Amino acid sequence: MTRITSLFISLMLICVTLTGCNAKDAPSESDATLSPTETSTTSFPSTEEISSEPIKTEADSTTGFETDIETNPGTELEESTTDLSTTDDPSHLIWTVARQPYISNEARTEINRFLHEKGIECEIEFVDVEGGAYYRKWYEQKKQKDIIPDILAVSPWERGIYDAVEFIRSELLPLNDYLDTEEGKILLNSYCDLEWKQLTIDGNIYTVPKRMRLRPYDMFIYVNDRYKDAFEASFDGSYESLRKICEESEEHPIIACYSLGANALCPFLGYSLKNKLFYDMNLGIFADLLQDDRLKGFLQEVYNDMQKGQFVSWASSDILSENVLAYISFDQSDDSYTGYTQYVLSPYRFMTDPGSFGICASSTKPELAFQVLSACFSDSRIASLIGYGEVSVEEWNEETEVINSHTADKVTGFMPELSIEEIEQLYQIGDEITRFVSDMISSRDPVTGIGIVNPNFPSIMEDYFTSPKDYSEIYDKINRQLEEWTKQK
Repeated sequence: MTRITSLFISLMLICVTLTGCNAKDAPSESDATLSPTETSTTSFPSTEEISSEPIKTEADSTTGFETDIETNPGTELEESTTDLSTTDDPSHLIWTVARQPYISNEARTEINRFLHEKGIECEIEFVDVEGGAYYRKWYEQKKQKDIIPDILAVSPWERGIYDAVEFIRSELLPLNDYLDTEEGKILLNSYCDLEWKQLTIDGNIYTVPKRMRLRPYDMFIYVNDRYKDAFEASFDGSYESLRKICEESEEHPIIACYSLGANALCPFLGYSLKNKLFYDMNLGIFADLLQDDRLKGFLQEVYNDMQKGQFVSWASSDILSENVLAYISFDQSDDSYTGYTQYVLSPYRFMTDPGSFGICASSTKPELAFQVLSACFSDSRIASLIGYGEVSVEEWNEETEVINSHTADKVTGFMPELSIEEIEQLYQIGDEITRFVSDMISSRDPVTGIGIVNPNFPSIMEDYFTSPKDYSEIYDKINRQLEEWTKQK
């Protein structure tokens, strides 16, 4: 009997141990992935979260919308198991929410409270949706069931801005007439003229501008004040002129960069990158960077300097010291840049942007939907809550000042008309450049995050430039459209 009792106790202890292990290994609520059809009870992960794995690539965008969502367009979407309200209540609105910007549960409660306080009789039902092909299929399912969302998120897509514009044109209601009303002008005046120009597609505005925390605009080069005079006297925008300042100084200072990729390096060749398009800032045309004869030599120079420790990639501003000549970053100047002067290395291009939310063209309550959008986004408190994830009126006003410091240029609001195959070509160009540029490093230091030089890069570059692909045909087409578009403005 004693032996049986001992055996029973041992079995019980084993079961308890296994149960504890299973509980420990189970994913937490915050790790759960929302299906495209679920009404959320949890928040999406912050877009600022960074993987612990060494990062070898850099998104070529400066906006959240160009960070592609990995989806499988061929995957069948399961039938929705979430029953959205089918009420005929004229005060009930369905508002879809995607990842950028994401509206938390707390913010949703506050929005409903705010609207009631404003005297707007409505109740918002917020619905989380995934991006890309899943969003499109989910939306089509709801339309077939005659359940029409009223306010639509302009969700991230497989082909970024290009898919977004196609969705906007086909599914959203132009807001021009609403913006001409007294109520609409309040919303119109709550954003900068440049923001509205970015949103204009074929003369129409379909969405509200999107602002997100830490969204970068210009790319800056912060120059150590010890070398300020030499920089202003000899820097001509090229990498060679920056290296020359280092070489001529007795201290031989280094150059540091926040990352490593086409977006960070192409300004030294006179290009900017936006919507997967390389733009020649000197010629005022779009151009295939891969066909620039200077590219190979430039990359070799940067790589050689990395080997010698004269160029440091993936460096945070913590690296700033007397031994740093210049630091390349999107960051706005703050206390960490004391002793450095800020210069614009590459100005932000206000090309077409999808915005954040618009009114479904099939909505049966467009007037109420616009009233809700206008109230929320013309109030800096609620607008910042949606865009930043928390109320920050001061930061909202600061961003307004930053945007107003820019002016429209030749490509502000420009959007080329391309086939799916041509769009995929643009993405292929960007991927190719980013891939072999990021191959300059093999990994990143686990403590500092600084890039570790890849000894195999020279052979990788030689293999690529032996037979580089020619995408000039698609860039010629885009420039013809730019010329025609410029004449019509």
